[in-house]
Amino acid sequence: MTKLDRNINTLTDTEFDLIVVGAGIFGACATWEAARRGLKVALLEKTDFAHATSANHFKMVHGGIRYIQHGDLARIRESAHERSALLRIAPHLVRPLPIIIPTYGHGIKGKEILWTAMRLFDLLTWDRNRGLLPEKNIPASTIITRSQILKLFPGIKTKGLTGGALFYDGQMVSPTRLVISFLRSAAACGAAVANYVEVTDFERSENRVQAVIAKDGLSGKPLTVRGKMVLNTAGPWANRLLESALGIHLEPRPTFSRDLAFVVPKRLSGPYALAFATESKDQDTLLDRGGRHLFAVPWKNFTLIGVWHKVFKESPDHITVSTDEMRAFVEEVNAGYPGLNLDVDKVHLINTGLTLFGDEGHQAQGGMSFGKRSMLIDHRQTHGLQGLLSLIGVRATTARGMSQKAIDQVFRSLGRPVIPSDTATTPIYGGDISDMAEFTRDVTDSLDGLLSHDRIQLLIQHYGTGILNVLRYGSNRRELLSPVKDTGVIKAEIVHAVREEAALGLTDVVFRRTDLATGHLPEMDVLHDCACTMADELGWDQTRIQEEVDNVIRQFPHLYYKFRNGASK
Repeated sequence: MTKLDRNINTLTDTEFDLIVVGAGIFGACATWEAARRGLKVALLEKTDFAHATSANHFKMVHGGIRYIQHGDLARIRESAHERSALLRIAPHLVRPLPIIIPTYGHGIKGKEILWTAMRLFDLLTWDRNRGLLPEKNIPASTIITRSQILKLFPGIKTKGLTGGALFYDGQMVSPTRLVISFLRSAAACGAAVANYVEVTDFERSENRVQAVIAKDGLSGKPLTVRGKMVLNTAGPWANRLLESALGIHLEPRPTFSRDLAFVVPKRLSGPYALAFATESKDQDTLLDRGGRHLFAVPWKNFTLIGVWHKVFKESPDHITVSTDEMRAFVEEVNAGYPGLNLDVDKVHLINTGLTLFGDEGHQAQGGMSFGKRSMLIDHRQTHGLQGLLSLIGVRATTARGMSQKAIDQVFRSLGRPVIPSDTATTPIYGGDISDMAEFTRDVTDSLDGLLSHDRIQLLIQHYGTGILNVLRYGSNRRELLSPVKDTGVIKAEIVHAVREEAALGLTDVVFRRTDLATGHLPEMDVLHDCACTMADELGWDQTRIQEEVDNVIRQFPHLYYKFRNGASK
């Protein structure tokens, strides 16, 4: 499998069919989609791959059940289709997630109405398990008794509790590794992929974009990358790039929501997530059960709680969360699920990013409007500028499907016949597994006790069949099979990240190539050990090692530090 090779000469010496700007989940999927269909494609990212929202969302793969309340059947079908596609093409990185919703009384919050909605959802998603491995199937919804739910979640509100409903959605094992897997698949099909290359301008000839002007973030040198088409997938930076470089103003101007979740150390018992009602409203619903739901979700050895939404109009480079907001969020969680008994000091990590999702039009009524769809814009039609498309996505779940539509449009804009897409059924890097249990046994047997079963399972979850590429670094250097201090990450993963996945700094490894910072800031000796392993590969001296460690501490989700330091604005 081709590695991610940051080759600047390839970028400047080639005329591409398509240049993709921005390497979040939408840009990664679009690059894979284009390369898979035979286009000559380059992807440019101003920092590291998946560095923003794509790394910091709630990790859910939504099948569309919430759209039952909206009466939006088209979005239900779209979401369920894309959830199935991810379970099919990335079985190592996406898994079913059981979720329980408590029911109260026999009215709008009761079993009867919720069960009817669940059955309707099951019927609308009747083909959800087509082509999936048996362990990746999404089971039908069921009703559970009051005693069953209290056994699982003894701390929930009990007044009027009648039981609950159990349904299944999807969860990403690692959002960043999912992006990397899409990119490695694209590179294997010939895509040129480069991180730390920032697009700053477009070169135009009359009414056509024919190149992008960029800057190499490592050398500082300017670059010109030529292409017949450009696809802008820069997320919350997309419209700002259009405005600064081209003077294009989207109408209506995209509104972004600051979606926020946080990690706490207490692990829920069992595999079940809990959806509990709050007082805040989703104003778009046709069927309101008395407030929207927050989720407490098992995540690694932690619990992930969210999601809160707030319109955010400032620069995406400066997302802020105040301590007062965090206190309010914790109070809301404790009101809805008293058994968690949270306080702000128990919050390990804040995950947040900007999503094309919110609308402040209803905030005066105490709620948000959530009925937004991804934007695919052909600037030839909207602004008379040929050679440029923009894709601003809503949910990571739909990134593959929206990318398919975008690349269809690229073919049409190039005047070429549209080559059909097969990315909904083609496994991405690491995902070509026909029997997960058998594959795990084979890997375990081949290691002959060198790694524990739990560590092998974790590696397979992150790399799938790519685990063999990781482990080969330890074949002659057994010390690379040892963990980084007391973490679940082995040193071979660090070497692999540098040699094969364009990890250029310690932040790339700690935040996006491995599990080191999934739920908390690693200990200083962990960071130093990781940096020393990278130093052996990249020739860092002691001064550079300390700089890299300091950079991790400085970049460790900055919201955490603002929160810890008592910021109130």
